[in-house]
Amino acid sequence: MRAIQIGVNEVVEVTFGALLNQPSISFFSGICDEVENVKKGDLFIAANTQDAHEAIIRGAFGVLFSGEIAMSDNEVAWISVDDLNQALFRILRYYLMIQNQKLFILKEEEYEILSQIAIPKKNFLIFKGKLITLIGLILKQESSYIFYFGLGFEHYSLSKEIQVINQEKIADENLPFVVNSFSLFEIRIFYKKLDYALPLPKIFIQTLARVLLLAEECSLGVNLENLTGVSAFKPLYLDVRGFISKPGATNRVILSTEDNKLYEQYLAYFALYAKWAKLTLFVPPAYNELFSPFAEVFSYTSKEELFTLLLEKKYNFALILGANTQIFEERFQSNLVEKNLFDF
Repeated sequence: MRAIQIGVNEVVEVTFGALLNQPSISFFSGICDEVENVKKGDLFIAANTQDAHEAIIRGAFGVLFSGEIAMSDNEVAWISVDDLNQALFRILRYYLMIQNQKLFILKEEEYEILSQIAIPKKNFLIFKGKLITLIGLILKQESSYIFYFGLGFEHYSLSKEIQVINQEKIADENLPFVVNSFSLFEIRIFYKKLDYALPLPKIFIQTLARVLLLAEECSLGVNLENLTGVSAFKPLYLDVRGFISKPGATNRVILSTEDNKLYEQYLAYFALYAKWAKLTLFVPPAYNELFSPFAEVFSYTSKEELFTLLLEKKYNFALILGANTQIFEERFQSNLVEKNLFDF
């Protein structure tokens, strides 16, 4: 990573801010918003102005803030802005422009697929996290392309430096691969003269296509054999004891999401392609009436109540709204280690 210098006057101008004093320093060597991570020379982003004094004690050369603040040291730069998030967005765009870099904002499933299949290369960065951390990485990286999943762009206009992937449906004839066949949890495709069996349901064909077209546009190498699936659609197989088992070893499968729109897609997907199966829905009480016309519904008010329902009720597929997959992996994971002959 390269060393950086961020000019004080540069920050003031880019953020449309006001420098409230005449500091003795003229440059920052980093940017940070967590007091415990402040290094000497950093510009501290004070979302909570009470942290500013501690940041200066730890070595910050400046404070970027919005609102009222008590200036405790006149030797460092105190920069006031109207909107802190807007100021950060302007800093981000400025450095993308002067460094001739392009930032793509990804949806979570797009990020997961790309981060798994992209072959590492110096000219691109794939990152998930806070906007301030992203800015710090961009200042130090020489990557031409940055692919990012995170919050912070919902209310800002995009530009040629900051883009999202076009979400319009790609016609079958324009897909970058040929779909040979599919099952509930797998698609088989032909891509660049090779056949792949991928752990993705059919509902993610468009997502996969968008990611591959983006990779081709940015000349990224990919290895589809590294794809392990997406967390938004990760089937967990429960055996008769209530433990997670191997795929195909049991006829009880649970899938969960916290995204209402994705949940509706799940429901339509199983209603269309698994008409033979017993489908059972588990939702927070507020959604009980909404989904009751489509399948048997059970509402839950706590994780423990949900765990109990999943063990007691009958189903082939349990679709759960309002919970992430990780809590089920933790709750239903067996701690038993299978023995073999050499253990005795």
